[in-house]
Amino acid sequence: MLSQSEDAGSKPSRLFDVSANAVDEAIRAIPAHQLRAADHDLPQMDPEVSIDPYRHFGALRDRRGDVVPYVDGAYGGVRVFNAFGHDLSRPNFCVLGYDTIRKMVFDKVNFINSGSYGLHTEVQKTDTVTTVNELDGDEHRLTRKLFDLEVFSRDTLTQLAEETIAPIAAFLTGRIRAMLDRGETVDLSRHFALPLLFMSMARITGAPLDRIGHFVELAERAFGGPRDLAAAARAVEDLNIFFSDRLAARRRSGDLNGSDLMSLMSRAERDGRRFSDEEIVVYCRFLLPGGIETTWRQTANMCLALMSHPDQYDQVVADPGLIDQTVEECCRWLPSGATLPRIAAHDVELAGVRVPAGSSMVGLFGIANRDPRIWSDPDRFDIHRQRLTHLTFSMGSHGCMGQHLARQNLRNALAALIRDLPDIELACDPGELRTTGYVIRCPDAVPVRRRTT
Repeated sequence: MLSQSEDAGSKPSRLFDVSANAVDEAIRAIPAHQLRAADHDLPQMDPEVSIDPYRHFGALRDRRGDVVPYVDGAYGGVRVFNAFGHDLSRPNFCVLGYDTIRKMVFDKVNFINSGSYGLHTEVQKTDTVTTVNELDGDEHRLTRKLFDLEVFSRDTLTQLAEETIAPIAAFLTGRIRAMLDRGETVDLSRHFALPLLFMSMARITGAPLDRIGHFVELAERAFGGPRDLAAAARAVEDLNIFFSDRLAARRRSGDLNGSDLMSLMSRAERDGRRFSDEEIVVYCRFLLPGGIETTWRQTANMCLALMSHPDQYDQVVADPGLIDQTVEECCRWLPSGATLPRIAAHDVELAGVRVPAGSSMVGLFGIANRDPRIWSDPDRFDIHRQRLTHLTFSMGSHGCMGQHLARQNLRNALAALIRDLPDIELACDPGELRTTGYVIRCPDAVPVRRRTT
């Protein structure tokens, strides 16, 4: 596997068929725009809302209640873009309260997933395969069961964490330590969060490790259908060709006996349900961006939260037993994914508001994670606060399929940081840092240095 001593060297890794030097070059070559939120500069988006949605939507909830209609490009005057490309000839509502979002996601009769992701899914599905996030009923139950028990089982994720995520995290923290020793500037977004997730997902899906920038660009475009439908379709096609060719080659060689996604999906069977080759390709090109897009930004958000609260970082350094609760507080306080769609299947009342059948619903769980009716002093970051279930990974049968993998990444990331970089601090004033994004949030950068005092 890549080891800490391989910093920028040419020795081939045992985990990937590429040199550590190639990894170093790929990380340094990541374009700056890939490290920022993709939706901040959209003309339909109020930049002030992108920078601080908590203040704007929190005030809206206090003023208008938990369910607010979308009118003329805004929810009650809060201007945002149509995040999922929903048909705005039909009613559209945002849902802001914790209990109200819970009610919506657990009500599988009145609020469904089919059609809820709009243009985002239009470019992902094929004539015969619809991704699991838009399935309902028995088809959803069987597909999720196959993934949860055969592909992302507890044993598989434990093995993945031990054999892939932890070694990659250690390699990256070792690389950062060497950079700091040389007096180089380090950005935890560029040099840790993004490469950790890409390298882990590359190991899982087979994407080339030394092409981080290219594949992250494809991933971002593929998940950006509502922003640019044509670019999303081209990116999906490029990913489709890559994974189709890769699966065909592995079928010919008989190389499907490993613990990677293609192998696991090829062998998976439960209640007579198996994955077709088309499904394997579709889910590889769906889960590559799905596994990177939100989780690398969540890792960057975790770094930002802890570097902005150095006293709490020191507490985790002193007591690694705090890792789990720290990860959960980071997910609550600054989730990377902040929206959740549904479609109203019937006329229904939600939080006292009449919602007509066919309405598109956008649950803002990032806002609900700071609902003062649930958490005391909700804007305060506190790793010691009472553990209540946040909404970052949603809830119920449609809870995030990759949440256990995401948590493995976050826990191993934090474990590597506190072990190998216990003495880092922000290299700027916290007030100089900016976090943006309406659908997917992340900091522009998290610059760090050796602690000076």
